[in-house]
This record gives sequence, C-alpha cells and structure tokens, in this order.
Amino acid sequence: MKRPVIWCLAAALCLCLTGCASAPPPERAADGLDWDESWVTVGGKVGVDTPEGMDPRENNEALAVNGLYYATWSKGEGRPYTNEDGEDAELYDAQVYLLLGSYRSGGEAEDALNQWKDMALEQYADVSVVEEVHNGVDFTVITYSFDSQANPYARGASAYGRFGNCAVSVEAACREEFDGDAARLLAEFLDSCHYAA
Repeated sequence: MKRPVIWCLAAALCLCLTGCASAPPPERAADGLDWDESWVTVGGKVGVDTPEGMDPRENNEALAVNGLYYATWSKGEGRPYTNEDGEDAELYDAQVYLLLGSYRSGGEAEDALNQWKDMALEQYADVSVVEEVHNGVDFTVITYSFDSQANPYARGASAYGRFGNCAVSVEAACREEFDGDAARLLAEFLDSCHYAA
C-alpha cells in the first residue's frame, strides 16, 4: 500500500534515532497562552489541544539526530487491516499525522519544508494548493486524492508550515467511509496547535 508521505518520511528518519530525552515543554505558547499540561506536546515545541472526537495514538518523543518528531491521532472506530505486504495494522476512519523537524536555522527549516512539499506533490492525484494561516503560522495546504487501489485511504489534505527554526507537516488521511471533509478536519486540527514562543 502507498502510505501517507508524512508516515514514509518519519519511518525513514526513525533509523537515525538516538534515544535522547525529550525537551521539556515551554512555559508559554507564541499565541500568549500558558502551556497546558493536557496538550499533547511534540518535540517540546508544538502543543496540540486534541480536537473533540479525536484520540492521540502515537507520540515519538525520541529526538532524532536531525531533530525529527512524529505523532498521530485518529478519528472513528479502529478496524484490523492487512496491507498488500501482509502487515497488520489498525485502520481508522481518519488519521492525522504530525511531523516536526527542528533545525539550526530558519533557512534549513525552509529547505526541509520545500523538500516535503515537493515529495507530496509527486505522490498525489487531483491536487489543489492554497495558502492558509492557522494560529499565527502560515501554511501551504494541499488537498488530494490517493491514486492507488491498494491504499485504504481515499482522500487527504496536508499542511506545510514553518515557525522559527522548525518545520511542521500535518497530514489528514480519510477513508471513503469517513463522513467529513479532509481539509476541514485538517483545519480544525491546525487551529488546535500551539507553538513554542
């Protein structure tokens, strides 16, 4: 099965994990709010106030050599799924993947972001691109359909943004059965994200 781009990026870069302890969350977010302990903190730099109806699934807080973090959320009931390679997984009506890269400079973060966007544009069909702002961060948002019959997801939306020296990519992948819009789900999730000041 073709996997979402963000999952492939994270899987490839997880080979570089060092096992370092995660950074503590900041005291305040850039939007002026106190950092809330109930938020899912990713890499000590993004806090997600999980939207209603979604469940946090994974949060890889191990620092990669290049400062890469990965977390996932789901919506809907989980169902067992076996892909064409015989690998078993739990499949949800919708899945959200967050990838955070921390770099030495804003320029390096921008370069990584451009590579991620280019990879996405090569992978998907029926692509539409718009610029949006969510909680003070500019994002390029790409909506698309999956063109592989082997992919259990039918449509998706991805957002690519930068704050400071960090690049962030958030991808929402939805099954045909999902009663909702991928772009709307993504926007709701992005509006729930807070960034370190």
